[in-house]
Amino acid sequence: MSIGSELPHTKISAPVGFLELFYDLVFVASTMVLSNEFSHDPTWESAGLCSLMFVMVWLLWFHTTVLMNIDRRDDITQRALMFLQMFLIFILTLEFVDRSATNPDLVGLIYTAAVFVLALAYHRVVNKEGGTGDWARGRRNRLILAGLLMIAAFIIPDGIDFIIWGVAIMLLIVPTSAAHSRGLPTEALDEHHLTERAALLTLVVIGEAFLKVALVVSEGSMDWRDISAIVVLFVILFALFSIYFDDIPKAGIRPGILAGEAWLLCHLVLQLGVIAFAIGMSKYLQIADRGHVHHYAIVILCIAFTGIFGGLAGIGLLGNRRPKKPLLLLRLVTIVLAVGGAFAAWDVGAVTPVIYVIFLMVVAIAHAFTDEFLQRSTTVPTHSGIEADELVLGISYDEENK
Repeated sequence: MSIGSELPHTKISAPVGFLELFYDLVFVASTMVLSNEFSHDPTWESAGLCSLMFVMVWLLWFHTTVLMNIDRRDDITQRALMFLQMFLIFILTLEFVDRSATNPDLVGLIYTAAVFVLALAYHRVVNKEGGTGDWARGRRNRLILAGLLMIAAFIIPDGIDFIIWGVAIMLLIVPTSAAHSRGLPTEALDEHHLTERAALLTLVVIGEAFLKVALVVSEGSMDWRDISAIVVLFVILFALFSIYFDDIPKAGIRPGILAGEAWLLCHLVLQLGVIAFAIGMSKYLQIADRGHVHHYAIVILCIAFTGIFGGLAGIGLLGNRRPKKPLLLLRLVTIVLAVGGAFAAWDVGAVTPVIYVIFLMVVAIAHAFTDEFLQRSTTVPTHSGIEADELVLGISYDEENK
């Protein structure tokens, strides 16, 4: 059943351009800075603030990707807007980490500027013919409204400003195309492009998990505990790679740009989970003066698995693979096992953190094999997703300007 579109589900797809790939690089730096910030201060407050900052930065990537999905231009103005947004994201992340020594309002001002830059990028599309212009106008207005609310939050007294910021963030999170879901036409979805962009950023996040743990291990000499933890890391990440890339890109996305936006938003949960997993493994490896460092790792790893497989469950529900129930149940069972194992490791003395980490590895392996087995009894429409021979990335300059 189509969600939020009466126009064709897909249109002719052009390869992902170098501009978008270059744009992704700023998220490599931002994610590493935010994960290091939490690693140095593993408290609930720090976790919440770092997660919120990642979400807000990720939302800029989300809105930029949706724009490029519909209007993939690569002229000098577009490059200037993209580079300016990258610069603001970079400075935003550094100011967030140094917020105790600088004015905290500066973080909000920089983010507000990035939102207005994004609104300007959408404004360039409002005069296009057909439904594209109206679609872009609605998104531009949503971004401008969010930016104005952020400005108002600086004027309103402390305490109420958090409510205003919450409303502004919700304007960025709730898919703009929901306003068109009642039979109104929206722009056609370039399914191949959206699938490829999500897969590329997921690869970046998985790669940063390797980097995060490698940096921790390189700070000292390796012993058997380090090697065993690295083995667990590789096995779990490779299992996650198989689970995602053997299913999600090939399953495609349900018709309608609203479903496409929701599908992409579920990747936020998945990628937060992968980042949490990297932080959890790094905390597991660190030797701290406080003996409860491993208990921090248990909580973080449990939350990580919940995010990873919760995100995969949402992505699967919005994909074209049928039936959906078997894989959905598998992912929910995996979450239950991860949470149950965490409670056992926390309360049962015989279940040590080492056993819990090995348990998670076994769960990930079992999930990967079971996922592969269950996929054999499912079907995907032939027009959906990325075929196996298309998984090698094709990149080019913007075709429109040739």
